[in-house]
Amino acid sequence: MFDLQQFIEECQSALDDPKPAKRIESLVREAISDPNAVRDAFAKAEGIERQGPITFACRKASLSVADVSTPPGLRSPAHNHKMWAVIGVYDGQEHNRFFRYEDGELHEKGERLLKEGDVAVLGPEAVHAIANPLPAVSSAIHVYGGDLVERPDRSMWNPHTNESEDYDITRLISYVSEMSASQ
Repeated sequence: MFDLQQFIEECQSALDDPKPAKRIESLVREAISDPNAVRDAFAKAEGIERQGPITFACRKASLSVADVSTPPGLRSPAHNHKMWAVIGVYDGQEHNRFFRYEDGELHEKGERLLKEGDVAVLGPEAVHAIANPLPAVSSAIHVYGGDLVERPDRSMWNPHTNESEDYDITRLISYVSEMSASQ
């Protein structure tokens, strides 16, 4: 049975490892092996914080643990985290498109469709955009090596101009709404 508080404590402990994302990858893989337990644990969690489709169970300077539930057709603009991330899909799918930012331009470099049971580790320099290609809500655990919201040097790319902008959650949610509606 998945225990969200224990999971957070184990992730926090993993930060002392030389390769914390690798250890957290195995914790996430184990957690998503019981999708219903994960869904129930986040639904019953106390002291959570919601920002758009993201429900944070933990947000500290060194660690963020979130449940990301993306509605059908959701599309995000390209953005970075400036910290490692571990993503584990426990219901549905998450389509990730990856980019590199070079000489002031954004270039697409690949993609990966994460299906239920898949886990991905993103490095601190990764730039990606996510989408839910299904006609139903998709859900994933996202674990970050820092405070995802308060990280000051993050960037996102304007979906209309592909120009880099300072990351702003309010503007990002606005872009997501625009992009998802235009699909």
